[in-house]
Amino acid sequence: MRIFLHFFLESSISSLKQAALVKAQLIPSLNVIVQYLDVTPNQEYLFERIKELSHGGCMSSFRWNGGGDYKGRKWDTDLPTDSVILMHVFCTYLDSRLPPHPKYPDGKTFTSQHFVQTPDKPDTTNENVFCIHQSNINPPHYELVYQKHIYNLPKGRNNLFHTLLMFLYIIKTKESGMLGRVNLGLSGVNILWIFGEL
Repeated sequence: MRIFLHFFLESSISSLKQAALVKAQLIPSLNVIVQYLDVTPNQEYLFERIKELSHGGCMSSFRWNGGGDYKGRKWDTDLPTDSVILMHVFCTYLDSRLPPHPKYPDGKTFTSQHFVQTPDKPDTTNENVFCIHQSNINPPHYELVYQKHIYNLPKGRNNLFHTLLMFLYIIKTKESGMLGRVNLGLSGVNILWIFGEL
């Protein structure tokens, strides 16, 4: 196990993707795990940061516009912010829940359709566009685009969480709990339980 973890932390994301393809029979879950790591080339930092964020209650070490110390040095912009890490985890989770689409052979069905990162901009003239737009990298800022309207939620520490909640709230209240053909409610992914009965 220790050898595998060392390989995992010391390998580049491209090496891990290659291993996931070649060793799919031996390590079937590797391809799923690799998708979550594809946010920074620094796998060791990402692994340690996710582990640190998962300790304690309510992600008490969360720093929306920064991250954690790494090998004795303070966080710097060469590393992803905690907001970027959490948004990537959210998108990757939903990528794994949406059915494959021939238009997105990389398997990022949710990310390709519902997440836009600057410098790219969402098409706000198309009423079918429903996405989260990361309009700024540092400090991170997210907006929601739905039916030609941009919901620009308050900046700062809670912007990421407010945007995700608004995204899910719209799915529950305006889209009958459906994201495309996938039910995010009780009989599907069951991510909408957080709102209880509305």
